[in-house]
Amino acid sequence: MAATTLRCLVLGCDPSGESHRLLTLLEPAEGLLRCLVRVQRSKTATTPDLFDEAEIMLDPAKDSGTRFVREYRLLTRRQGIARHHRTLERASRLATLLRKNPPPPESAEVCYQITHETLEAMTHRPRPDAAYFKGLWLILKDGGWPLHEHWFVRLGAQRDDATAILTQPLDAQTTPEATVARLSTDLEKWATQEAHFILP
Repeated sequence: MAATTLRCLVLGCDPSGESHRLLTLLEPAEGLLRCLVRVQRSKTATTPDLFDEAEIMLDPAKDSGTRFVREYRLLTRRQGIARHHRTLERASRLATLLRKNPPPPESAEVCYQITHETLEAMTHRPRPDAAYFKGLWLILKDGGWPLHEHWFVRLGAQRDDATAILTQPLDAQTTPEATVARLSTDLEKWATQEAHFILP
């Protein structure tokens, strides 16, 4: 069986023994997948990093079912996310949320696009808190969950705040961070109750 080349987002990069790292990847067709990459000692080698977008050549799975990375070609490194603690915290939460709640195959492509756009927004634009809220909303909405009918309608006076976050560009957000945080927490709680999400 031939090696497979996939375009992925790196949502996890964890140590696995002395010579490998376990990558958790989001890919448009396969959804969430995990593979092992050998730690390279060479200074010229590209070391995978969280939030990377990369083309990854995977060897076929052997008896254990674990696939190994033959080649890692970096396309985009989102270093801007790590420059601010709040941005890193929101991006990491989104990545962990997806790792704990993999999209079903029929939603993988749209989930990949939403995640890609959300990480791009967090890298280059202000208000990562609003970007996270929008990303979570879109992921749940694409999953077919009745957000508007069950969550939004019970917000009462907070409906205007939720609408503003969802409709205003990140550069023009006027909703206070505390309000965005409160609505994000409430939306996460709803996702655990109605969509059976596991929170980070």
